[in-house]
Amino acid sequence: MREKKKKRGDKNPVRLTLEGYDKIVQERERILKERLPNIRAEIQEAKGFEKEALEREKDFLLHRVLSLGQLINNCKIIEPTPIDLSKVSTCELHAELVKREAIKEIVLSPEQSLSMTQWEESCRFEPLLTVQGPARILINED
Repeated sequence: MREKKKKRGDKNPVRLTLEGYDKIVQERERILKERLPNIRAEIQEAKGFEKEALEREKDFLLHRVLSLGQLINNCKIIEPTPIDLSKVSTCELHAELVKREAIKEIVLSPEQSLSMTQWEESCRFEPLLTVQGPARILINED
């Protein structure tokens, strides 16, 4: 049995969130309304190598507009699926949180211990508990 030949427009759609689609549309519009008119004006005034470089940049931008147009015409808007964090391991969650800017990590080796305290309204610290290593403690300063 012969396979059906794909036509030019028969492509698998590119899946984009609405946010991603909007960014592509904005980039295309910015190129068409701002960058290309500016470059065309600069080309008229330029000479020599500068003019050649501007012509190459114009060609690149025209190709980019074409590519973005094809992407816009061949996309499928999808809704982002929420991540079920209950299925992510604690180790993976910890590894991701450590990367964040407002997170500090304290790592205790097996022979180390750390005394935790709490602030009382009477402006004094009271022991809360002692943590014996090995342990990795995250402090969220967010």
